[in-house]
Amino acid sequence: MIPHPRLRDRIDWLVVLGPIVAVCFAAGLGRHLLVAWPALATDPAFFQHTGWYVLEGGVPYVDVWDVNPPVPFGITAVLAALSGGDMLVLHALGTTLTVLVAAVSVLLVGWVAYLVTETDAAAVAAGLTMLVVPELFLLSPEGVRAQFYALFFGVLALALALRDRPFLSGAIAALSAGSWQLGGVFALLIVGMASQRSGRRGALSAVAGGDVVTGLVVLAFAAAGALVPLFVQTVVATLTAGSSYTVAERVYTILLVFGYGSLLLPVALYGWAHAGIRDVRERWWIPAGGLLLAAQVLFVDLDGSTDAFLWLAFVALGVAVAVERVTAGGSVPTDRRSDDASRSIRRWTAVAVVAVIALLVLSGLAWHFGSPTSQSTLQTRQAVAEPESESLPITPDDADVPSMQTIYWEQIKPETCHYRLSWNEVRWIAMTDDRLDRQQCDGWPRRIDSGYRSH
Repeated sequence: MIPHPRLRDRIDWLVVLGPIVAVCFAAGLGRHLLVAWPALATDPAFFQHTGWYVLEGGVPYVDVWDVNPPVPFGITAVLAALSGGDMLVLHALGTTLTVLVAAVSVLLVGWVAYLVTETDAAAVAAGLTMLVVPELFLLSPEGVRAQFYALFFGVLALALALRDRPFLSGAIAALSAGSWQLGGVFALLIVGMASQRSGRRGALSAVAGGDVVTGLVVLAFAAAGALVPLFVQTVVATLTAGSSYTVAERVYTILLVFGYGSLLLPVALYGWAHAGIRDVRERWWIPAGGLLLAAQVLFVDLDGSTDAFLWLAFVALGVAVAVERVTAGGSVPTDRRSDDASRSIRRWTAVAVVAVIALLVLSGLAWHFGSPTSQSTLQTRQAVAEPESESLPITPDDADVPSMQTIYWEQIKPETCHYRLSWNEVRWIAMTDDRLDRQQCDGWPRRIDSGYRSH
């Protein structure tokens, strides 16, 4: 059966990008299985253990302290139910789902780029830009991390908004915000896009979709008696217990994350500017999302490469707009021969642009594996997230709890709610005069004082 010509034209970009994405993620998964499986990083161990713990009666934010919103815990609880209580099977399910979610996210970015530009080269360029940061396909096999799901739900919401599905896009955007706080940027953009495309009725529909998801979450935690600690930990602690930083440190971390792919940042900036100046009525949300999430990585949260994934999506869309501009052609042809020549020039320009970005994808792998000092610095920042200038009265070593990996594999139900012991958690304990051995984290703090810091 021969595809309809219009359908074939619409999937040309997917025919090119799809196999590249499949190869990258299959290679990342294969490498992990050969080199590291079934080793667990701390974050995936925590999320997946919490999903199992929920089925055993544990309540997030009461029996478990964490700043992350609850959607990842719901996902891992479903996976835990499917695993039958086998932690190795749970880890395999978490790995499989996260790899699929990350891979589909890249394709969704390509789809959004195509919906915006109707240009195959721009869609392929956007997808390849996502792969310039190889941690997207090298870290996803490690298991569940909140940022992967925030990215997936957020970009899916953009695609649905562009397909004029305001209620559904609002609901999906709420899932992005419920996966990681910075996913809230997508929720804001979706409401604006719905208003632009469908007027007040569309905006209200998008808000209603988000309210349905938010309401279900609020009701569930209210019924469990965990609404107050949910707010305290995901909002108050997030705003007050973050690590100190300098802008220079954040810029340096951005360069470490992007490596040679940093060359695409000015290209994305050009794309944002073009969208914001030449086509602001239709594409305002691209530079708006890019700038809001640029503020995130500069001033809010950037402890490692995963924290840059949402911004990376808008970098990719900025590159797509720039590629559309470059391959659009110049003067209008005056005869058939000049028309054929113009098409040929545009075709080869598109091929050249995509080839350059593909080389940057390969250079990203070279940066990742060939720059041990830079990668060591980035991994240390992601794992520790404690600037040398910060002095805390307590450290994770002061707690009498086993490692997160031990807790996971031995299916331990910790006697204290403070057992993940991220540096944000340790700062919060110091700021609120809390105890490391507290059994439940179920109320408002007695005080919040950041005066413990010394420089």
